[in-house]
Amino acid sequence: MLLAEITDTHLMDGGLPAYDNIDTKAFLEAAVETLSGLTPRPDALLVAGDVSDDGTSGSYRVFRDIVGRLGLPTYVIPGNHDARENMRSAFAADGYLPADGHLDYVAEIGPLSLVALDTLVEGEVFGVVEPERRVWLENALHGTEGRPTIVMLHHPPFITGTKMDEIGCRDGDSIAAVIEQFDNVEIVLSGHFHRSVHRRWAGTTANICSSTAHQVGLNLAHEPGFKVYMEPPQVQLLHWQEETGLAVHQVPVGTFECVHASE
Repeated sequence: MLLAEITDTHLMDGGLPAYDNIDTKAFLEAAVETLSGLTPRPDALLVAGDVSDDGTSGSYRVFRDIVGRLGLPTYVIPGNHDARENMRSAFAADGYLPADGHLDYVAEIGPLSLVALDTLVEGEVFGVVEPERRVWLENALHGTEGRPTIVMLHHPPFITGTKMDEIGCRDGDSIAAVIEQFDNVEIVLSGHFHRSVHRRWAGTTANICSSTAHQVGLNLAHEPGFKVYMEPPQVQLLHWQEETGLAVHQVPVGTFECVHASE
C-alpha cells in the first residue's frame, strides 16, 4: 500500500497567484506531475489542509481539476485558510465528509484506517480541538483497534522547537493523552508549518509534510516574524508493508538527472 501526501497548496480562485507572486497552481501541477511518474503508482492521496488560500469555491474547483488527473481517491481536511462549508460542498460527492458540523471522519484505505481531525477555527491561524471532539477522536480510535491507523490533522499538536509552534494546535497535550492509549496509531500527520519535521510523540511517530509551493524559513531562534522562502517543494509517500510497517519518504518535486547507475 502506497499513499501519497501533499499539504498547503494554497490555491486561489481562478488559479491566481497567492500573495500576488506565488503561482501555487503551477506548483500543484508540478507536484501532480511528480506523483504521476511514480512507480509503483500511489493507491490514494492524503491532503493535510490549506487546500485553498482564499476559501473560495473556485479555488477548490482548481484543486479538483488538477488533482483529478491522478485518478486517485483523495482525502482532505481543512486548514486555517480553508472555508469549512465551501470545502464540504466541493468534496461532498466523495462521500466521506459529514453532512454538517466539523469535518472529522474515519476512512478505510486498504489495510489502513485514516482518522481525520478538523482543527480549523475560522478567522484564526491557530488550531483547536474542543473536549467533545477529543471524545469523538477516542471513540474513532477505538473503532480502528486491530488495524494500523493514521491520524491526520492540519495544525501540528506537538512542539517542534520552531517559532511556528506559536500557531500550532493549542490542545496538543490533551490530544496526545488520547492517542497514546492506542498502540495501532502508526503516525500522526500534519501540515501548516511549511517544513518537513519528524519527531516521536504520544507513543508514536509525528510528522509534518512540506508544502507543494512555498516554505516557511527555519526559525529555531524564535526571531520576530515569519519569512517565506521558495525552497524546493516536496511530496510525501507513506509506504505500508505488513511485515515491516510504515515507512515515510520525502520526494522533491521536479525531474532530476540520473548521474550514475549500476547493475
